[in-house]
Amino acid sequence: MEKSKKTWHVENDAATKNAPLRVRAIWPVIRAAGLVPWTMMFVVLFIAVTFIVDAAEPGMDGLGNTAWLMFQVVTTIGFGDFAPISIAGRVATVVLSTYSVLFLALVTGAVVSYCQERLRAHQNESVAHFIDQLEHLPELSHEELVDLSKKVKRIHRERPGV
Repeated sequence: MEKSKKTWHVENDAATKNAPLRVRAIWPVIRAAGLVPWTMMFVVLFIAVTFIVDAAEPGMDGLGNTAWLMFQVVTTIGFGDFAPISIAGRVATVVLSTYSVLFLALVTGAVVSYCQERLRAHQNESVAHFIDQLEHLPELSHEELVDLSKKVKRIHRERPGV
């Protein structure tokens, strides 16, 4: 009996080829869940709000600090080292913060759903393989029968009453 390891399939396309591994692993999930427009809107909103706050806030010392503030807003860290004081800066920050919370919840839900689907598929595949072995019991070698017996005993230990 040969055990095959299942891994997440990551497409190797132009959008993910040179991206960090985490982005390459999550991009197919985002695409499959239909979240590409939401992701693009998030990126555009992040950049736009960064420029709006940089222009509207007298205390911001360049785009780097403004981008840092926007990172804090998106991640809800809020170190407090920068804070918008103008109406435009505050409104833009609230819009980005609200959208970020919703967007990150959507992405989290999509990733969890994808992982559950993969786990369910793996379990179904394992059950199908197990049933196939049971249907071909007379054809199995002694080693395969011993292996099958160990699997049944392990399942019985893990799930009493099954």
